Amino acid sequence: MSPIKRFLLMLALTAMWSPSFLFIKLAIEDFPPMVAVSLRLTIAAVIMGFILLYKGYSFPKDRGFWIRASVMAVFSSSLPFALFCIAEQWIESSLAAILNGMSPMFTVILAQMFVPSDRLNINKVVGITLSMAGMVLLFLPQLQNGIDATVVGMAAVVFATFCYAVGHIFGKLFSMNMKPYVTPTAQFIISSLILWPFAIFNGDVARMTMPSASAIVGVCGLGIFGTVCAFIIYYKLLESSGPTAISTVACFFPVMGMLLGFIFLGESLTTVGLAASGIILLGMLTVNEVIDLRSRNVTEVEEA
Repeated sequence: MSPIKRFLLMLALTAMWSPSFLFIKLAIEDFPPMVAVSLRLTIAAVIMGFILLYKGYSFPKDRGFWIRASVMAVFSSSLPFALFCIAEQWIESSLAAILNGMSPMFTVILAQMFVPSDRLNINKVVGITLSMAGMVLLFLPQLQNGIDATVVGMAAVVFATFCYAVGHIFGKLFSMNMKPYVTPTAQFIISSLILWPFAIFNGDVARMTMPSASAIVGVCGLGIFGTVCAFIIYYKLLESSGPTAISTVACFFPVMGMLLGFIFLGESLTTVGLAASGIILLGMLTVNEVIDLRSRNVTEVEEA
């Protein structure tokens, strides 16, 4: 896959994942956090199951596949999804997006240890530095004004980003040579089975009232866009990209949030916001070797 195609897929992944922070806020207005994340994963599991049937694919019968899929279910979906839903009860979605940008740092460290093909080079160092600097610049006005937060909420998000990093690494090592849609479908089924008992025995289901339309939209948005569409693209990227490059999409989430606010909510685009967006975009281009600092030129577009 050419660097340009990889980069475009990452933009598509960003577009699917970015609204998740907003969808979470909408969902937990009426749904208890564990119910919201359980519904999210159940919706995804059902949709992916129908896709799998349509494609005529089946699950491998060996126990090793289900063990590995369970690891992905814990670290790449059920645990971080639940932590973000819980955290956003105490912190603002903008702060959750900022802290989520720590994922590339955790991923770089783990990749150095476990993925020989994804070791640090000048492109990754410069690209990640630019992306994180741009994200700090983007949120600088809000940081100066102060952001409501609690230690518990912030710790939950930081641990969730570490889980994502583990998922990126394990997914790269585990998902190779698998038929499309098989691994994410198994992952969502297992994640649903893991989380529903917590939602039920914790009493969240019993305490539920009739949810509002906005809460239903939030849960459906999380299930369809933030899970099904996002993970189809995500597993496609894992075939040809390193986990470090994939993790940098977290830095672009706030940019997409800013653009969505401009398009749908009439919010203004500031000079600082545009400059920060350009820096983050430059960082992502560098990490993905569209701009190749090692050869000091821009990589030519290859045949897909």
